[in-house]
Amino acid sequence: MSTVFKIKKAAQMKVGFVFECQDQGPDELLYTYIAKELCKHFEISQENISPLGNKHAVINDSALDVETMFANKCDYVFIMWDRMPKWKHGTGKCDDDKATLTNNLTAAGVDMTKVIMCCIDEMLESWLIADGRGVTNYFQGLNHQSPKFDDHKTRAEQASPKEKLSAYNGRYNEYKDNLGIVKGLGGDYSRAVKWNASFGEFVYAVNRICPQAV
Repeated sequence: MSTVFKIKKAAQMKVGFVFECQDQGPDELLYTYIAKELCKHFEISQENISPLGNKHAVINDSALDVETMFANKCDYVFIMWDRMPKWKHGTGKCDDDKATLTNNLTAAGVDMTKVIMCCIDEMLESWLIADGRGVTNYFQGLNHQSPKFDDHKTRAEQASPKEKLSAYNGRYNEYKDNLGIVKGLGGDYSRAVKWNASFGEFVYAVNRICPQAV
């Protein structure tokens, strides 16, 4: 007599995001897209997305937004910001930003075990240009004459990424182009993870908390 094993579907997990960008800005569009692509069980609703507009607000004034997301039954909250450019009173160092943010959230009584802080080095576009395939595929889709965009494997090569994108294509708009570049990677983030450790931390965190079917 054969035994039939039923696979139980993984439950949905509600997650929230805090960003330094404006509403519907590049950070919001890219990281929520990637998170849902990596984890089909994530539930990300607009009420649990807080684009605070600048880094100072993320580091110093995000506690109420995070508490509201937990009140909305979020299981985890991601807080995302770029290391550069540094905010007015910041040092431009991720560890310092994280320490200040941790102190502010802890003082507000936030459960830090459910908060995932991601400081991207140097900025979103740094890991975006790490694997040149995304840039190449996206712009060649718009203009078949666009040359191959090289990989940028080191931190030094990933510095000033927006300038590199503008120099490559003659024009660049983070609001119009970034999501297309991500989609140009075809869901393969392995090289970007390998060559930009801060982006790797984000991908690792998503995979770590993603519910699994049993």
